[in-house]
Amino acid sequence: MLIKLGTFWRFGWRPIASYFFLFLVFFALTQLTTVERVSLWGAAATAFICSAILALIMYKRLISPLGEMAEIAQEMARGNLDQEIRNFAQDEIGDLARSINYMARQLKSNIESVISEKNRIQAILSSIADGVIAVDNWGRVILINPVVEELFGIDMAYSKGKNILRVIRNYELEKMLSKALETGCPVEKQIEILTPEPLIFRVHVTPLKNIGVEHGGAVAVLKDVTERKRVEEMRSDFVANVSHELRTPLTSIRGFAETLLDGAIDEPKLARQFLEIMNTETERLSRLIDELLNLSKIEDRKTVPSLQLLKIEDLIQRTVAILKSRAQEKNIEISISLPDNLPQVPGDPDMLSQVLINLIDNSVSYTQPGGKIQIRAAAWEDELKVDVQDNGIGIPPESLSRVFERFYRVDKARSREQGGTGLGLSIVKHIIDAHHGSVQVESKVGVGSTFSFVLPLHGAGSSKTHQYLL
Repeated sequence: MLIKLGTFWRFGWRPIASYFFLFLVFFALTQLTTVERVSLWGAAATAFICSAILALIMYKRLISPLGEMAEIAQEMARGNLDQEIRNFAQDEIGDLARSINYMARQLKSNIESVISEKNRIQAILSSIADGVIAVDNWGRVILINPVVEELFGIDMAYSKGKNILRVIRNYELEKMLSKALETGCPVEKQIEILTPEPLIFRVHVTPLKNIGVEHGGAVAVLKDVTERKRVEEMRSDFVANVSHELRTPLTSIRGFAETLLDGAIDEPKLARQFLEIMNTETERLSRLIDELLNLSKIEDRKTVPSLQLLKIEDLIQRTVAILKSRAQEKNIEISISLPDNLPQVPGDPDMLSQVLINLIDNSVSYTQPGGKIQIRAAAWEDELKVDVQDNGIGIPPESLSRVFERFYRVDKARSREQGGTGLGLSIVKHIIDAHHGSVQVESKVGVGSTFSFVLPLHGAGSSKTHQYLL
C-alpha cells in the first residue's frame, strides 16, 4: 500500500492535476457566462485554447512517447533487441520506457544464454562418436546428431518432425522407442540396420522425464559394434580353424604311431612308409606353427620392417629361382616382364621376399600342369605395382573378399593336399599393410587369377613409412 502511494505521489498526480485544472477552467467559464461577465463565444474561445494547450501537452508527453514505444516494441518482437527507448521523463511514461528497456536487456541476456547452451549441446552431440536420436511422445524426431546423418544419409531438416520409421526404416528400432515411451523404462538391444550396408548396433533407449502434458519423449544412442562383432567372429573362427588344423596332423601322427607300436614296426617297408607320412605331417605342423608365430608378430607390430632402398627386379629374380624347380615339376612356365629402370622402393627385403614367395607359390599350387605364370611390375610417380598372374582354376566371386583372411581356403581339400596352411595370403596382406601399401586380387573361375600389391615409393610414401617406424 505504501509503495502504491509513493508511486502515485511521484508520477500519478500530474495527469489528474491537468484534468482538475481543465475542470476548474470550464467551471469558471460557466460561472462567468451565467453572470454575463463573459459572452458565450468568449467562453468557447477560452475553452478551446485551454483544451488545445492541454491536448498539445498530452500529445507531447503521452501520445508521442507511446507511439515511439509501440514501434520499438514491434522491432524487439522481431528479434532486434539492441533497440532502446530514449525517454527518461520522470513520469509514468518514462517509468514504462525504462521497464521496457530493462526487459529487452534481460530478454537479450536470456536468449544469448539459451543460444550458448544450445551451441554447447550441439558441440557435445557433434563430438559423440555414437549416433543419437531424440523423439517426442509421438515418436517424431526432435534431433539427430551428425553421426546419424552420415550413417543413414539423412539430414536434420529432412528428419525433424517425422516419424522415426519414415527416417530410419527399421521396425526393431521403432518398436524399442515405442516400448520405452509406453513403459517409461530403458530398453537395450542389439539390432542390425541397413545403411545401406548391414551394420550391427547396440541400441540403448532412455525415456525422458515428462515435464507437462506436451513434453517427454525418448533418446536412443546407437553404438556401432559391427567391427567388434566381426572381430569376435574372426576370433571364434580362428580358434576353431587352429584347433582343426592342429588336430588333423596330430591325429594322423598318433594313428600311425599307434600302428607302428602295434607291430607294424616289424615290417620295414610299411614302417618306412608310415614314418615318411609322419615326417610330412610333422613338417606341415611345424610350418603351421611358424606361420602362426610370424603372423602374430606382424599383427602385433612386434616385427617392424627394416627399411632400405632395394631393386624389386632383383628380388623377383631371386624368388623365381627359388620356386623354379617346383614349377618345373608341374610343367608350369614362369615368365618375368619388367620395364627398364624401375625405381628403387623402400622396403624390408626379407619380408617382401616372403610376399613374393607366398604369391608365386600360391599360383603354382592352383595352376594346372602346363599352365603359365607371369610376373609384371610398373611404376608411377609415387608408387610401384607388382602383379602375379596365372591361368589356374580361378576364384569364385563370393570368395574374393575373403581370400586374405586367416585359414580361408577356396578349395579346402586341394589346399591340404598341397600342404598349404591357409595363412600365406593373410601374411602377405599384413606385410604389405606394414609397408603402407595395398594388396588386391582379380579372378575369374576357369580363367585365372591376378594378385597385385602396391608399395609407396620415395617421397610421400617414404615419409609415411618412416612415420610408421617412429
